[in-house]
Amino acid sequence: MVTIGAATHIGQEKKENQDSYAFNQPERGPDSAKGTFLVLADGMGGHSGGKHASIIAVSVAMAEYYRNRSDSIPVSLEKAFIKANTEVIKKSQTSEELKDMGSTLVAVVIISDKMYFANVGDSRGYIIDDNNISQFTEDHSFVASLVKAGAITEEEALTHPERNIITRAIGLKPELKVDLSEQPVILKEGQYIILCCDGLHGSVSNGEIIKIVKKYKKPGYICEKLVDKANENGGPDNITVMTAMIDNISLMSKLKNMFLNFTRSSK
Repeated sequence: MVTIGAATHIGQEKKENQDSYAFNQPERGPDSAKGTFLVLADGMGGHSGGKHASIIAVSVAMAEYYRNRSDSIPVSLEKAFIKANTEVIKKSQTSEELKDMGSTLVAVVIISDKMYFANVGDSRGYIIDDNNISQFTEDHSFVASLVKAGAITEEEALTHPERNIITRAIGLKPELKVDLSEQPVILKEGQYIILCCDGLHGSVSNGEIIKIVKKYKKPGYICEKLVDKANENGGPDNITVMTAMIDNISLMSKLKNMFLNFTRSSK
């Protein structure tokens, strides 16, 4: 059982909110076997290009994910992202105002006690477990590559003049490399999964995120308060956040995990 909340805001300095998000929790029918799907996009491009790109990326990715009947969740996610990339490029060629538009895209699939993810760009995914927060996505940005190379620190990246340069995104070019979780992340009851754009993680520290999660607990309240905190901290960009709380794990999944843990410890 998963409880989901979401919130978005234009921020304090932008004239348009170019973020988009969606989620689906099918309870029956063939789609239910594909699990719960959460997806978030941060659009880029002049005029209204960024908004168009993020809307297309989110809607196409979700539709394609459930349309694909592969038994492999990573395969379905990759095909969903590639389809979204194709459709954004196709739309960008229809108008001069939409030329060069693009979008980040991050998505997770939750099935029982397992989570799979896919990512392109610098929107992020986090798992929060009590006082611990871990980022399970990798930023595809110029400053992230500098941090990885040891050229600058994570603190310096927050104020770097080229921190908004994205190195990989939906709509940039026909060939798209998608970061995928080939193996699932095993979830536990009480954990929180957060998807967000850089309008949140660029303005709100990990410590502030944990504090808000522990204080407000319910996903809807958490998202609203995280958006409020980003605006309090200046809100220089659009702010969008989604939170999924793992309410409970099935008894069968618990017994399976206990058996696997016992088997590993016995070797």
